[in-house]
Amino acid sequence: MAETIEPGVLQQEVQKPRAKLRVMDIIIFTVVLAVIAVLAFTLISKLSLRHDVASAKVVASKTISDLQKRDGAAARTLGDKDFQSKNSSADLTALFKKIERATLKQPSVDRQTYYKDKQGKIVFFIYRYDTLKVPFFVRVGVSQENGTWLLSSITGNADETKLIVN
Repeated sequence: MAETIEPGVLQQEVQKPRAKLRVMDIIIFTVVLAVIAVLAFTLISKLSLRHDVASAKVVASKTISDLQKRDGAAARTLGDKDFQSKNSSADLTALFKKIERATLKQPSVDRQTYYKDKQGKIVFFIYRYDTLKVPFFVRVGVSQENGTWLLSSITGNADETKLIVN
């Protein structure tokens, strides 16, 4: 027989019992959240690092271009205050002419090193020239100052190990 509902009487719904959160569920949820947070932080750091290196490489590439043009004045304008105080345009041009034979061809980036500490960020690029029988290496140091990447050092040597910064 069909059940009838009288007017004015509320029908109560049958409530299902709630699943209780167990300690293990909370621990698993917390671990998953922590892993997601670490992965997100790592991804953001890698993207930031890639952007920093790309920005620093622009200055390093301009420096190498100026070196190949034997234009010490242009290279000096890329430098930070300390670099400019230690290197005159004439000195840089003379240095670039001194290594002209070894740096006639376009170089390749042999190594890059990125540092970040309290004092700021710096990227070292080591370029390899294969013009002569013995390769010649040029290390360009580019540091960030007030959000701008500036040339901080340029050094050359036939022995790459003397240019590696640890």
